Amino acid sequence: MAGLFVFEGPDDVGKTTIIKEVEKRLHMAGQAYACLSFPGKEQGTLGAHVYKLHHELAYYDVTQLSPLSLQLLHVAAHIDTIEQRILPLIREGKTILLDRYWWSTWAYGIAAKVPAPQLDAIIAIEKLVWLGVVPASLFLLSRQQSLAPHTLVDAYKDLVRQESDNYPVIAIKNEDTVDSIADEITRRVLAAS
Repeated sequence: MAGLFVFEGPDDVGKTTIIKEVEKRLHMAGQAYACLSFPGKEQGTLGAHVYKLHHELAYYDVTQLSPLSLQLLHVAAHIDTIEQRILPLIREGKTILLDRYWWSTWAYGIAAKVPAPQLDAIIAIEKLVWLGVVPASLFLLSRQQSLAPHTLVDAYKDLVRQESDNYPVIAIKNEDTVDSIADEITRRVLAAS
């Protein structure tokens, strides 16, 4: 049985490191899985271009992007990955480990002062494309030493309150060893998939 397992949280809380360790454990357990990220870094994808544009504006000879247009580009990359990769993999019975979700669009948009109604509108399109698929679990990682601005942390807290009734949201304080955290998450993934 397939499942979507999302890893969320501000930059630098250890999502990518934890995902790599969970990935190793799923491989050793013989679990069919795929590891993807939003907007994506896979060569030849819209997500890779959006990621590069976001982090290297000068490469594309762009001097500035408005916060809303940046989030809209992220949603376009998400939709492309959902349609091209995630939904077909789920239909094949694969477990998906997803680094980021529409939560990041919301949280980073709010932190950048994008009006909530505009974020709601672009995220509504992404939610339609998911065709009712929701996470089997969403792991919200945090770290005490995080440098994330309070507005970003508060936006994630608001999402926990809004979404916890729709799917399991599991808060993970990334303060223990990588191995112990990855073991805990892997147990949950294997139990749910």
